[in-house]
Amino acid sequence: MNYDKRRALFEAPDNAHRPMYYYELPPLVAPYDEALLCRAVDDCRRCGCGAIIPQLPAGTEVDAEGIGWLRDAYAVLLREAERLQLKVGLYLDPALEHAVIRMLDGLGDNGMRAKLLECKEYLCRAGETVKRQLHEAPLLSLVAVSEEYGEVIDLRPFVSEGKLIYEVPEGNWVIHEYLAVDDTEREAANYLSYEASYNYICAVFSLFSGVIDPHLGKTLSILSYSGIGFNGKNRRSWDVSFNTLFEKRFGFDPALHYPVLFGFDIPDAAHIKAVMMKIRASMIQHGIMQAARDFADRYGLEIFGNLSEPKSTACSWLMGDTMLNNIYSPCALFDKAYLYGTNSVKIAAGAAYNFDNDTVNGELFRNYAKRDKGRLYKDAMNAYARGVNRTALHLSEELAADSEFCDFTARVQTMLRGGRHVADIAMLYPIYTLHSKVCLYSYPAEGYEYPFTPSTADYMTVINAISLYAGHDLTVLHPVAMNERCHTEGGVLYLDNEKNKEQFRVMVLPATEIISLGNMRMLKKFFDEGGKILATGILPDKAFEYDTTGDNDREVQRLAQEIFGEDACTPRILKRYCHNKNEHGGEAIFLYFNASAMDGTKMTKGSTINEALNSFGVPFDIYIPGMQRLECTGALNAIYPEFHNVGLDLSFPGGGMVSHIHKATDDGDIYYFSNTTDEEYNHHVLLRGAHKVEKWDPHTGEISTMKQRFLRYRGEIYTNVRLSLPPSKSAFFHTVPADIDDSPIQEIESIDHLQSEHAALMSEF
Repeated sequence: MNYDKRRALFEAPDNAHRPMYYYELPPLVAPYDEALLCRAVDDCRRCGCGAIIPQLPAGTEVDAEGIGWLRDAYAVLLREAERLQLKVGLYLDPALEHAVIRMLDGLGDNGMRAKLLECKEYLCRAGETVKRQLHEAPLLSLVAVSEEYGEVIDLRPFVSEGKLIYEVPEGNWVIHEYLAVDDTEREAANYLSYEASYNYICAVFSLFSGVIDPHLGKTLSILSYSGIGFNGKNRRSWDVSFNTLFEKRFGFDPALHYPVLFGFDIPDAAHIKAVMMKIRASMIQHGIMQAARDFADRYGLEIFGNLSEPKSTACSWLMGDTMLNNIYSPCALFDKAYLYGTNSVKIAAGAAYNFDNDTVNGELFRNYAKRDKGRLYKDAMNAYARGVNRTALHLSEELAADSEFCDFTARVQTMLRGGRHVADIAMLYPIYTLHSKVCLYSYPAEGYEYPFTPSTADYMTVINAISLYAGHDLTVLHPVAMNERCHTEGGVLYLDNEKNKEQFRVMVLPATEIISLGNMRMLKKFFDEGGKILATGILPDKAFEYDTTGDNDREVQRLAQEIFGEDACTPRILKRYCHNKNEHGGEAIFLYFNASAMDGTKMTKGSTINEALNSFGVPFDIYIPGMQRLECTGALNAIYPEFHNVGLDLSFPGGGMVSHIHKATDDGDIYYFSNTTDEEYNHHVLLRGAHKVEKWDPHTGEISTMKQRFLRYRGEIYTNVRLSLPPSKSAFFHTVPADIDDSPIQEIESIDHLQSEHAALMSEF
C-alpha cells in the first residue's frame, strides 16, 4: 500500500479494514423476528463494522426446530448484509458442535467424538500370575511400573486374545493400562484428529445447506471459532493416532513411556515428556487448526478464531504450542476483565511475524465484567500497540451507539496492516521447557479447570519487563522458526522471511531448561560474531533432540558454558549476575531470579533487565524517555478469578501503560504510540534514523506535520520529536526519509543526559 492509498483509506476506511461485530442472536425460544435481525445488520453498518458474526447466547442448545430457526435467521442476515455490502461469518458455535455429535450418536456413529487418555491402575503382588481381561477401547500402552526401582516393563507381549497373563516379578509393581476412550461427559468433536475435525466442520455447514451455499466465498466470507484447546476432563484430550505420529517423528515407540505423563519419575523423564507433549501439541495444530484452514481455502473463506484462554504462561497444559497453533489464524483474546488477555498478544503476533502472516487477529471485550467506554478504548489501544491489526468486537451499547469507536479502529487497522515489524530484541519461546512441566492426572472436576503455571515460567514477565519497563519492543521467536527461518551474521540475527524480514541485535533467553540444539548452536555463533545475549533464571542443560547417549545434552551444556561462562553454569555459585565477553564484542549476561510474581512464579525485576539491556550499548530503535515505567510483578499472568477478585489491574499505576509498535513499509515508516494511563504523556521520543514526520490521529482522522530535530547517540542518527498524548489516547507518526545534509546534529552521551535537557528541547517544538 503506497502513501496516497494509505492516506485515502485513513481518511475514509473501507469495509476490509473495519472491525467485525459479534452479534448475539435472540434466544431460540423467542418468536422468530425478521425485523430484529434486519435491525442488527443495520446496526452493524451504522456503528462502523464491516462484518457481522452471529453467535448464540451462552449455554444455548439446539434441536431440529432450533436448527430450522437458525437457517431462517441466516437467510435474513445474508440477504440484508448483501444489500448493505457487509460480510457475514459462520461461527462454529458449541451448540452446533453438540447438535452434530448428538445426531451422530443417535445413528450409532461415535468416530467424530472427542477422546480422552484414560489410565487404569491395578495392584498386584510379587509372584502373582495376573489374568485380566483388557478393556475394548483402543490400547495405547500396557506396562508394569515400579515406583521403588523407577522401572517400567512393557506388558503387551503378554497379551493374547485381549487378555493379559503375566507373572509378577519381585518388588512392588502396579499395572497401568492406557486407553483412548470416548469423552462421554461432553458432546464434543475430536479436535486432535484432522479427519474428525474436517468432517465436523462439513457437518456444521451441511446444517445450513441451501441457505448459505449461494453466498459462500462472497457475502458469507468468514469461518469463525473459539475455545480451541485441551478441553476434556483434566485436559486429558487424546487421539488413537498418537503412538503412530510419535514413532514417525522421533523413531521409537512411546508406549513404554506413558507413565511419565502422569508424574512417574524415571531417568530422562523431562526429555521424554517434552517430546511426547510436542506431539500432543502438534495434534491440535494439524487437527482442527489445519482442517479449518483447508476448509476455508476450499470455499474462499477467511478464518478468525482464538485458542482456549488468554493465560498463555501455562499454554502447554492448556492448549499445546500456542505459537504453532496460531499459525493459521494468529489471534489474541481479551476476556472477562480489563487487561486480562494482554499477554496473549505478543505470542499471537510472534506467530504472525515468524511465519510471514500479515494479520494479527484479536477478539476484544468478550464477557467483560465492566464495559465502560474508557476501559474498552484503553484495552483496544493496548492490543493494537502490541501487534493486533484485525479485530472482532463484543461492543457495549455505548460504543455501538455511533461509529466513533469503529472508525478509530478502522484507521488503526489500516495503518498497522502489512509492512515489516521492526524490533531490535528477539526472545526465544521456551515451549520445550513448558512441555516438560506438564503433568496429567485423573481427578473429579467441575467447571473450568485452571492450569498450574510452572514456577520457573518467567517468559511473560520478561516480555513485560522489556516492553513496559525498559520501553522496547520485541519479537518472540519460535524454536522452529529460529532453526528454519533465521541466520546470524556479524552479530546480527536475521529473520529471513519473504515479507516480514527482521533483524535483531539482542537475543533474550528466558528461563529455559530444554532447548533445541540447533537454537543453541545459532546462539553460540551469534555470540562469537559480536551478538548480545541476555538470559534469566535458568540456563539450558538439556537438548530437545533426545538421544540415549546424552551427547546432545553435553553439547548444550558445553555451549552454555562457552556463551555465559563457567560461573553462570555452576549451581554452587550465586551472584547478582554473570557477565561474559569475547574479543569480537559478543556479550552474554545471565540474571538470576530476584523476585516472585503474583502468581507464584519466579521472576527477574524489570529494573534489573533494563539495566542489563542498557549496558550492551545497543542503539535501540525507539526511546520514550518520559514513559511511566511499570515494574510488572506478574499481575497479567494471574488466572481470571485472582485478576478479577483481587483487583490485580490496580497494580498498574495510572490504570494502564505507554506502548508502541513500529512497522516499516516500502515508502516510509509507521510508528504507533498509545497512552492508556490516566496521565498525559507530553515529552519527546527518539526514532532511530533521519525522518520527516507527520502525525496521523486515529481518533479524529486529522493529519498534521511535525517539527523534528536530529541527534546522534551511540553512533546512530536519531530523530527527536515531541509526542503529546492525553490520557487514553494514541497517535501515529508516519515518516519518510529526511535530508539532513545541512541540519545541525547534536551528539548526546546518554538518554539520562537528554532527559536533563528536556525543558530546553521541548521549547523548540
